[in-house]
Amino acid sequence: MCELISDDALLVGFCRCVHWEFGELTTEEAIYALRQEILVLLTDKVFGNRSVEIIFRVLLSEINRCSQETDASLRSVDKTDLQKLLDLTDAEIQERIDPKFIRLIGIELEEIKDRIKNVELVQENHEAALKNLKPRILESTDLSLVPYLINVDNVFGWQNEIKEVFDLIADKKFISIHNFGGVGKTTFAKKFLAQYRDHYNNVIWLNVENSVSESIVLNTPLQKNLHINLSKETTVIEQFNMILNELDKTGENNLIILDIQKNHDQKFSEINRILSLRNWKKIVLTRSNLKNLNPYLLPNLNYESAYNLFKLHCSKEFDETLFREFLEFIEYNTLTIELVSKTIENSYDLTLEFIYDALKTQNLNSNLLKIDIDLNDEENRVVAIFDFILQSFSIENLENKEKYFLQYLALLPPSDIVIEDLILICGREFYDGNKLSYLNSINALEKKGLLQYENNKKSIRIHKILQETILYRLRNENSPFVGFIYYITWLSHRLAEGYNNPKESFKYLKYAESILRNIKEEFRTNIYQPLLLLENEYLHLSSFFFSRENIDKLWEDLINRTEKYLGKDARCLATMYNNLASTLNVENSLDTIIKYQRKANQLYLQNIGNFKDGDLLMYITSLHNLAQAYLLKDDPINVVKCLHKVATLRKQNYFYNDAQIGVGYTILSQIHRKTKNFDESDAFIKEAIKYHNSIPAEKRNHFLLSNYYNKLAENSIFKNNLEEALSHQLQCVEIMEEQEIRNTYSVKMYEFLINLYKISTVPEVSKVYINKLELLKQQNQN
Repeated sequence: MCELISDDALLVGFCRCVHWEFGELTTEEAIYALRQEILVLLTDKVFGNRSVEIIFRVLLSEINRCSQETDASLRSVDKTDLQKLLDLTDAEIQERIDPKFIRLIGIELEEIKDRIKNVELVQENHEAALKNLKPRILESTDLSLVPYLINVDNVFGWQNEIKEVFDLIADKKFISIHNFGGVGKTTFAKKFLAQYRDHYNNVIWLNVENSVSESIVLNTPLQKNLHINLSKETTVIEQFNMILNELDKTGENNLIILDIQKNHDQKFSEINRILSLRNWKKIVLTRSNLKNLNPYLLPNLNYESAYNLFKLHCSKEFDETLFREFLEFIEYNTLTIELVSKTIENSYDLTLEFIYDALKTQNLNSNLLKIDIDLNDEENRVVAIFDFILQSFSIENLENKEKYFLQYLALLPPSDIVIEDLILICGREFYDGNKLSYLNSINALEKKGLLQYENNKKSIRIHKILQETILYRLRNENSPFVGFIYYITWLSHRLAEGYNNPKESFKYLKYAESILRNIKEEFRTNIYQPLLLLENEYLHLSSFFFSRENIDKLWEDLINRTEKYLGKDARCLATMYNNLASTLNVENSLDTIIKYQRKANQLYLQNIGNFKDGDLLMYITSLHNLAQAYLLKDDPINVVKCLHKVATLRKQNYFYNDAQIGVGYTILSQIHRKTKNFDESDAFIKEAIKYHNSIPAEKRNHFLLSNYYNKLAENSIFKNNLEEALSHQLQCVEIMEEQEIRNTYSVKMYEFLINLYKISTVPEVSKVYINKLELLKQQNQN
């Protein structure tokens, strides 16, 4: 018997052989008749005039529960059990109902069928009379199904905005309420109706999936209420116009709400036809910013409302500081708040911290998050959070050009994406052509509600949750992110252009950081080399503006990954070794610095026949850095060797117009300082300053210039000339401030200037720079 029961195929065959017989009635008719008989019996006074539907549900739930009892004697519901149920309060009875079981066996569906049959019966009985009594004006009617709120108290926020929208509609007759998906536009409109329904005569609510005309023509309740019989021989547009003509006859002060679910490919001529209705006020809910339709940006929930919404669906405890961070990350997206809170509530041990981390690390499709949650919408769906978010933020209907551009934006920061920066990333030589193309794409996406303008239309923002869904889809493609290889390469060039003037390239750092964060290691296979080069430029440029305690570890990690992917002889490793060496502390890592600089120079020498633009300058820079390290180690022989190699390279390539010539002068200056020949030392530094001012502006390195003045200040101290030291160090700091340099070097420069002022004739001035230094340290911490 056990073997037979475990045979699935045999059981399926057995079940199919079982037939129910109800005499002359079909199975469906018999079940309906039986159910109706039960419902009649439940109206008996012994049931205390309780709701028939409620008693029916609780009895079915109790029978189902008892049927699963281990003890066979308990598998029944008798008169005693029934009386115990009837002694319960209404609230207690509700709690005994098993909603999942009731939904499973389709009770609600059968009740809806009953209502439909009753309505059809009434319609059939009165159809002939209604045809003759068709009114020309309808009064106080919901002409379509209107999704009224069951409990308006569970909708938080927007009280002021609801009053503002009511006043705007009264004045302008129509308004388009817009924002990103998931902000709560539909819920806002439902709350609006809950408060102001009685201020309007007839009301229509239309959910627009494909087009406005189809939504109206296919709305059966609307046709029934207008008493219209549409001919199948007419087109959709003809039927659409017929219905609009009837709507114009429905009295004054009516309200129509168009809830546009998808903004793509909407025919705005059809929306304009709705707006032309004389006696109707109109609300359009859309993700698009319809500039000609009195746009009204629906604000996100405030913290209090977001908190109350989360607590409504989640009874578990959570850290409020973490909750604030979570809200900032999702930009107070109402849909996401509800989905996350329900997911946590329906789980066994999930926490807000876990889901927040999953969002930040792009791990929302984790198996641990595949928990069913009820949406309580018209379809009564049960879904998992990840699947629903992907459905809600789909971009599949976009044109290919718009879709590709939006995917690129998904790699960038969610806000403050400066349009000028986007155009310049591709290169100044392509500015004019890209400007037109980019602006057209941005306008198209903004019109469809997928972007929003900021800062007087100088920048744009894309919703964080929309970004996340795009990134998930990109990761699942055959060659993820390979389509953006040119953007990544161009961005690396823009960062590299900051070699002499870091301030000019600073604006691109945030884009590089975002790309490196959004493209995770496991999805870099097809674009690994461009991302390695981008990370190199990012770490180098950011060192001028941010102080990181673990910067040497970041460089070592980058070098290890580069060696593993490109091999230990890759030319780009030379720059990385040089950059790593420049981050180390000369006081306790001098030998390590020399080791890495020598490795860098060796790689440059190996690849000297394949140099590209900038490689020769980087080789000379690395030789100078090695020379300065030898200088600190009191190794003049190797200092001279490095300078000799530089001289040979310059002569061979006739290369004499770069900022590193000034560095050569400072090395010679340092040699003279060691012999206490400060006048000669000053002379070489002044030559470096003179040379800096003689070369083209685009090749001047102001960071090096600030260093020249610092060296002059140090020499002045050795010569006991405090006034001159102050003058030179002040120039050093002013250059540094002008370039907005905020690294450990700038901290030391401030500290040196402060100490000079403290022993000067104006010690009170030191307070100015003490305050600046404190501010600088705070910025570095942030």
